[in-house]
Amino acid sequence: MREGKVWYTPQQREADLVGIMMWVAWFVILNGASLFMFNDKWTNLLVLSPLFYWVTTGPMLAFVFLGRRVMKSDTSARPGSPSDMSNFATSVISVLIWGSVLIAWDIFFGVDRTIGVCLGLAFITLLLMATNRRWNF
Repeated sequence: MREGKVWYTPQQREADLVGIMMWVAWFVILNGASLFMFNDKWTNLLVLSPLFYWVTTGPMLAFVFLGRRVMKSDTSARPGSPSDMSNFATSVISVLIWGSVLIAWDIFFGVDRTIGVCLGLAFITLLLMATNRRWNF
């Protein structure tokens, strides 16, 4: 790290933590609701589907960027970098695109939940790297 300007400040770390806490709340609410709503054998298949795992896990990076936006008064983006809202929009669009790919993949070939989620997170990361033109966003 260079001396002088520090690009990743403690306020930005706090903003990322707020986003992760929002994602954890999303994860707990969806999984908690599924425990109460789905107790039938056929509807339980919905909860065990790769799409449900993707809906609970996929928006993780979107929540991180949303947390940065919520804490915007304390943080500022790097000069020349896309805003947190454009990164948020890219993440949400990527989640929707990968969700549709995951549905088609599951219908025609069957997909493992873990592989689908890992490939989806890699897809979002690659798309963010392409739109930001760098690794750290």
